[in-house]
Amino acid sequence: MKKAEYDSGQVYWEAPSNIALVKYWGKKSTQIPCNPSISFSLSSSKTRTSLKWRKRDHGGKDFSFDFFFEDKKNQTFEKKIQTFLERIEPNFSFLRDYHLEFYSSNTFPHSVGIASSASSMASIALCLCSMAEAIGEVNLEKKFFQEASSIARLGSGSACRSLYGGAVSWGEHSWCQRELGSDLYATPFSGLHPKFKGLLDFILLVDSSPKKVSSTAGHSLMNDHPFLDSRISQANHNMEGILKALDKGDWMSFQHIVENEALTLHSLMMSSSTPFILMKPQSLILIEKIREFRKKSGAKCCFTLDAGPNLHLLCLQDDEALVRRFIKEDLEEFLENKKWIADRMGFDGPKGGYL
Repeated sequence: MKKAEYDSGQVYWEAPSNIALVKYWGKKSTQIPCNPSISFSLSSSKTRTSLKWRKRDHGGKDFSFDFFFEDKKNQTFEKKIQTFLERIEPNFSFLRDYHLEFYSSNTFPHSVGIASSASSMASIALCLCSMAEAIGEVNLEKKFFQEASSIARLGSGSACRSLYGGAVSWGEHSWCQRELGSDLYATPFSGLHPKFKGLLDFILLVDSSPKKVSSTAGHSLMNDHPFLDSRISQANHNMEGILKALDKGDWMSFQHIVENEALTLHSLMMSSSTPFILMKPQSLILIEKIREFRKKSGAKCCFTLDAGPNLHLLCLQDDEALVRRFIKEDLEEFLENKKWIADRMGFDGPKGGYL
């Protein structure tokens, strides 16, 4: 593939969103997580970003860039890009010498329980790494995705896990010799049992309005949380348990840990020094109905939530038809405009190249 010219060029990258099973909640300086986490990348829910760059005549004291989302200038996200560029500048010192234009779009709608910041920042990080290689600043070779994961973390913690397909861990852990996690970048999980490779994710839309509390603000409330030490211990215990479950194909352990993690996340929000509640009454109704359904039907399904009211209903491929019927017949009336999205674990990972 022909590389771009030094003074100007264009690249694109498409990165998947991900849904955490063991949650990342609370961080130290430079986006270091308080606890390890693991997620799986989605198949259809992705962000595509293209980056154009051109050399500035005399460089500049400030960064020069524009960010467009679905062909409209997005000043709100530009603030996040500004912070991101400041954080990565020690390793990308050339950035002030160029004007950057980012063009981004999603394959999924906003505010539906799919982490757009993860896929967005992952695709932006990949574009910047490709640019760095194209202009001869670095030669990343086999460490390309590791470096992109490391800098994506500085834009959005969970973005570092969107650099790979399948199940992906982030944060120091040592479940076994072949799986040693890092706080600086994410690592694909190599021991996924065939049973989980057909994992489906039905996103149940309860409320699409913007969150009242940002994830950044939520993370900061963990700094003086009375249960911080207990949470770190619990997360490490759950991390070990879910890695074993994913390796052995143990659905019951998987189900227990995933739901425990989801409810713990929201209980931490409600018990912080500035408590907040992101679940809605419909969220609780859906949880109870899912529990009742699997008890009666025997279907292998469970729920999880991120920092919001919308549920992810996870199930194995063998139960897909049964779960789809359950959603249409029993859950749709509790959803916003009866809306839900069907996705699944994706294994392709990011795709990109020079334009």
